[in-house]
Amino acid sequence: MTTKSYVLIAISLLVTLVGCQGGTQTMDIEALVNSGRAYLEAGNYAEAITALETAAEQASDNSDAHFLLGQAYNQNGELSKAADEFRTVLELDPENAAAHHNLGVTYYQLQDLEAALEQFEQALSIEPDDPDSHYQLGATYLTLALSGSEPSPLANPELLDQATEEFETALELRENMPEALIGLGNVHLQQGDYSAAIEVLQQAIESVPKSREAHYALAGAFAQSGDIDKACESYEQFLSLDPPANWKNQAEQAMASLGCE
Repeated sequence: MTTKSYVLIAISLLVTLVGCQGGTQTMDIEALVNSGRAYLEAGNYAEAITALETAAEQASDNSDAHFLLGQAYNQNGELSKAADEFRTVLELDPENAAAHHNLGVTYYQLQDLEAALEQFEQALSIEPDDPDSHYQLGATYLTLALSGSEPSPLANPELLDQATEEFETALELRENMPEALIGLGNVHLQQGDYSAAIEVLQQAIESVPKSREAHYALAGAFAQSGDIDKACESYEQFLSLDPPANWKNQAEQAMASLGCE
């Protein structure tokens, strides 16, 4: 999704170590943290967790060890443990926007949307010009707008407007941000503005041609607008990207209902 250092999706963190007792211990902790970071960036989450748990146990006031451990737990699917680590970071450093952001992402994954909102707002109170937190806040508003609201005309219009504002702010701060374009496209879909949805989703695909999310949403926009041929074509492109089984089944069902050949 992004390249900012504190975004869970792409990890590129410069570690600033907290001082420990004794030079040798400091070097040992530094080695463990750096080792954990390297494992994390390589996608070896089990090894990262082993190194970072040791670092966090030996230097409980080292916020960097807890922060990286939170990322490793999150990437390993251990969301409750990840949340604990990010909360520990915030106990040590309440003004850490990165920790607020990642705790918000973790709460979002845990489906605690109100808690996620609070964390993204906290992150933005510290770093108001961060496009990633604006995007995540918009995504949370969009999810809240759709919660328990099927069909789409029942989506909460006020929350959709708040989502739009956050996605547009993200795009002002980072031009053509694919995630924000996809989010905005989905808002337009819910609002019934299919031409606007198609425009921004095509823009997202220009930036990220293999975005499954963009192709899937674009297919829905074409279908809703009545352009069945383009809807079928977009679903075919989506299926060519090897989507997860549940998405694949939904796309195939949609294609069958549209009469795609």
